Amino acid sequence: MSISRVGRTRRRAAAGLCGAVLTASTLLASASASASASTASMSGGGPATTGTVSPAEGTAFRAGQSAELGDRGRVELIGGRDIRVTADDSDAPALSRYSVASVNGTVSVRPTGKSAADRPTAELQPTARTEDARSIPPTTYTAASTYSVKLTITNADVRFKSFYVWDRKTWTAYAVDSDTAGPSATVKLPPGDYFSVALHNDWLEPSYLLTRTFSVGSAAKTVTFDQRAAKETAIRTDDTTATRDASAAWISVPGGDLAGFAGSGADKVYVTPFSVSGVSLRLHEVLAKKGASASVPSPYRYDLTHSFTTTVPASPVATVRASKLAKTVTRVSAPGTRTTASLQSVPSFGEWTGVFIGSATPVAGTVTEYTTPGVTYSRLLSYGTGELSLNLPDRTLPAGTSAGETLGAAPLQPLRSEWGGSQRDFGKIRVTELNAFGDSAGHAAIDGRATYSYKLTSSDGITYAQADGLDAYHSLTSSSLPSWERTYTLEQTVHRRVPYSRLSTDVHNQWTFRSSYSEGRELPLIDAKLSVSGLDGYGRAATGPVHVQASAATRNTDAATANTRITGLAYSTDDGATWTDLDVAADGSATLDLPATASFVSLRVTAADDQGGSLNRTITRAFAGPAPHGDETVGATRISNVVVNGGKQVWLTDQPLQHFKAKFTATDPSGIASGDMYLYKGSYDTPDAVLYGTWPGECAKVSATTSTCEVQFAYIQPRWNLGRNSLAGTWKLAAWAESADGTGHVDLHAAKSALVVRDATLSANAAPEPVAKGKTLTVTGKLARADWETRGGYHGYSGQKVKLQFRKKGTSTYTTVKTITTDGSGKLKTTAKASTDGYWRYTFAGTSTTTPATAPGDYVDVR
Repeated sequence: MSISRVGRTRRRAAAGLCGAVLTASTLLASASASASASTASMSGGGPATTGTVSPAEGTAFRAGQSAELGDRGRVELIGGRDIRVTADDSDAPALSRYSVASVNGTVSVRPTGKSAADRPTAELQPTARTEDARSIPPTTYTAASTYSVKLTITNADVRFKSFYVWDRKTWTAYAVDSDTAGPSATVKLPPGDYFSVALHNDWLEPSYLLTRTFSVGSAAKTVTFDQRAAKETAIRTDDTTATRDASAAWISVPGGDLAGFAGSGADKVYVTPFSVSGVSLRLHEVLAKKGASASVPSPYRYDLTHSFTTTVPASPVATVRASKLAKTVTRVSAPGTRTTASLQSVPSFGEWTGVFIGSATPVAGTVTEYTTPGVTYSRLLSYGTGELSLNLPDRTLPAGTSAGETLGAAPLQPLRSEWGGSQRDFGKIRVTELNAFGDSAGHAAIDGRATYSYKLTSSDGITYAQADGLDAYHSLTSSSLPSWERTYTLEQTVHRRVPYSRLSTDVHNQWTFRSSYSEGRELPLIDAKLSVSGLDGYGRAATGPVHVQASAATRNTDAATANTRITGLAYSTDDGATWTDLDVAADGSATLDLPATASFVSLRVTAADDQGGSLNRTITRAFAGPAPHGDETVGATRISNVVVNGGKQVWLTDQPLQHFKAKFTATDPSGIASGDMYLYKGSYDTPDAVLYGTWPGECAKVSATTSTCEVQFAYIQPRWNLGRNSLAGTWKLAAWAESADGTGHVDLHAAKSALVVRDATLSANAAPEPVAKGKTLTVTGKLARADWETRGGYHGYSGQKVKLQFRKKGTSTYTTVKTITTDGSGKLKTTAKASTDGYWRYTFAGTSTTTPATAPGDYVDVR
């Protein structure tokens, strides 16, 4: 028995680019090794595991891993830098096309459904380097001699680069080791004509795709890429309120190979104009309202694509009119609370790969989408820190207005994967039930912070597979089963407690089914679908009648033969402590009378078919009720000693990559299993803004009963995370912990208050210097504070009381001379008599939204 694991995909700004938006320039930013194989005995102290646990197909992976793609293809991350998609054997069918994206060292692979019979192998060389990066062996060629060609970028400050070279006749690619420091790299090439691309970029800086054509004769040579020749490229609309929020630009050559990706949030992209037959510059941009942020998302979204094919003109800017685009309104539901969310997309240009880019989107509201008509987009919707992602169907819209859709509507519930679910393969069963949090519209979703437990038993009580505490990216393979048909029971429990969702905290499935020896046959498990009418954007129902609709179907069977039917519905308003059965109509519908005292409603559905199969499913907190959700204390679990930022104010400047920590002590007689926390501004149920920990909280064991739980709030970029100066002030911290034995938990909505404030600066200048004794000194200065609503800078703080202080030479104490008030621009100006040598300064005590500030003392020589 062994355990292997596929790393989870995190589409957020842990690389600090633009909040929850995956950006092109962080592609393959920092690959790292995955968890290695491990084992656990059923009688040991760790999670009980029998059978084999394997990575899920076609989801995500880290450096040094590969993942099967479901069509006998394989995708590999090579050397932490390059992606290769191959067929496992010569008899493999035509591979599907895939969209590939990465952040934080995890690569996400998603089939686009496009045929790719013409090209069974492809490689992508992304832009960023990693410590373990290495070059791919160059393509084999038949030329007898090769010559050293130095590729170098000129008139540029080069920090990260990648070079690409193709033969212009055969479009054979020649891999270049771009990992050496500096603007240059060397490649050996046979005589011929070549097209080459140099990509260089840095975070929060413009990106450059520099192109050159050149020939190799019978000698070594140097090829230069002059950055000064590059021109800005973009897609613009006639909507003057819209600005670029995210972008990706790449160059495509005949045969499907790519060079790129360039682009990073709102940063500019420059390309060298060229004219080469069959070569294209691809542009994908997302535009949003100026000033939008994760906390104040844009009410509209432009998702635009354009290609310059064969010729990139001297001014490679495409302009479109909003009236000529496809238009639709998308409603995004909240999982029980206001949270951040990111809507991401990648267009299909008929090539092997693309990169997801996106923007923050309103939650519990709507976003008007404008897209390039006739282009197929693959899409994702990610909530909160990005671990919960809805996999949306590919979409192609015509010009004009199309019907809208609703995403993320409760109840969040298990769905069969689009690639298939658990299956019987000869003498074993592979359990793959990962999509536990799909929405009521049928969009499948995985939450990377959830934990999964499984148990597979036969009707005679033999356990063939069991595992506890797995994450969403494991599947479980049983030990050898009897060949004859028999009845089995599969139990699955999924648990999560996360800051961005209050719904579907626990999901339990119990399936019974009949199975015998067969090859690659999906198990005849019953799927049930639940929908609840009348829920608002937060997944809440009002007091009174609530209509619940249920339906069921059996997998891998003829629906008429299976005759699958709903056999029962029940609800609970106390998290399953007591249940009330509902009268179920023939169509699977029922009505419950929701009391005004209900904070949450749990649902239980049962179903059966004529093949001996059944389903018993419980969704704890399937939707919210009308009553406010208060603090919870169950059992003896307690939280104490809550500290934010070491007990100091959280000072945020105008710069990105800021961080602080928060921690608390958690106790329970059985010990602590987990704990976490987050900050919010405003009300608990509908906060004005939230700040989540970059990673789940870590609880370090202090004793058998006590742990210290800590959360890192890292990579904070105030312009993106907050986006409003008005959010400075008092925030509250929500914290929770769960006991080791699973019987207790505590959830405090306002465990601590913390000041999140704007950093301030203060200057002072006393003149003239030197000055005659008894003469008048003029002391000027300025009080300014960080602006969270622009990309950077400090703006004057008007109407504030500031003290003018003096310290005599040779002493250590300042004395207040007078108090003055800043003008409308934050400026200070006053006079004082010069009596002796010493230092003059201004000092500001701070406010509830702004840090204190003291200017350095300005020395004046009095004569």
